Amino acid sequence: MPTSKNDLRDSFGRIAKKLRISVTDRCNMRCIYCMPYNNTNWLNQQNLLSFDQISHLVKIFASLGIENIKITGGEPLVRNNLTLLIKSLSSINGIKSISMTTNGLLLKDKVIDLKESGLDGINISLDTFDPIRFKAMSGIDGLDTVMESIKMTIHQDIRVKINTVVIKGWNDDEIPQFVKFSKETGCPVKFIEFMPLDGTGIWSKDLVVSKDEMIEKINNDFGRLNSIANDKADPARLYNFEDGVGTIGFIPSITKPFCQDCDRVRITADGNLYTCLFEKKSYNLRQLLDEGRSDEYISKYLRECVTKKPEGIIKIIKNHSLKPNLNNMYTIGG
Repeated sequence: MPTSKNDLRDSFGRIAKKLRISVTDRCNMRCIYCMPYNNTNWLNQQNLLSFDQISHLVKIFASLGIENIKITGGEPLVRNNLTLLIKSLSSINGIKSISMTTNGLLLKDKVIDLKESGLDGINISLDTFDPIRFKAMSGIDGLDTVMESIKMTIHQDIRVKINTVVIKGWNDDEIPQFVKFSKETGCPVKFIEFMPLDGTGIWSKDLVVSKDEMIEKINNDFGRLNSIANDKADPARLYNFEDGVGTIGFIPSITKPFCQDCDRVRITADGNLYTCLFEKKSYNLRQLLDEGRSDEYISKYLRECVTKKPEGIIKIIKNHSLKPNLNNMYTIGG
């Protein structure tokens, strides 16, 4: 199928509609599935895209069919004045929604301003309800703060989703508690299979709790989950219960990868485009801005880059090439 001048279509026929923008690689947690404990090679802060540069790029992406923006990190809220960026992005023609992924540590005091700036939804990472386990998994004694942020966000009537990375032997025994949490709060909980994007290098197949395993446990404890029809390009497969209370999602990147429906591309905080989360190759967009390239030139370049988008982790799995630290989540953004 030929590539239109008005979309970002790759060689597999997938069309990019979602853009994930990392605004920083810095984070105030050290989660075992993401951030190295030490020896972190931080980006040079002088090389980060400015908010004006990000908005400029998003205008070009929007002209090529990008509709949804997700702001990521690192922890995006460690970057100052983030509301200014959100306000700018929310005014761009063609952008339908702006959401953000956060660990919640800094959210409580900023959620009102974020909502007023135009933020539509917030994904909050929460992997355990146990304070001791929380510190072991995140490196921070901050569970109470995150829970307060979740309550505050719900109170502000912002769309809230909970992201939970499930790791065998670490937190898989808490799956029922997360289901109860969804039923009690109305917040969808998305269980994420442990992916080899860990800066600590601890990933192994033995630590992966599969979607099927999680569903079996939930079915035994709460009754049968029912599949909900949702956008096939959404990485989370959604389910609910017979009583209609609670929504559970699964992101089965390892056992049932969904690469064939992927509609996402990513920009790092220093302006590199990644067409796949597991891709090593990137494309320097900041350089094009610094060189003063025209929007038409950048548009053409973006289409060429997306054409080269690889098949995804599904090919890595087929080639039996899964290994720890395939990429650094904190530098690319989730």
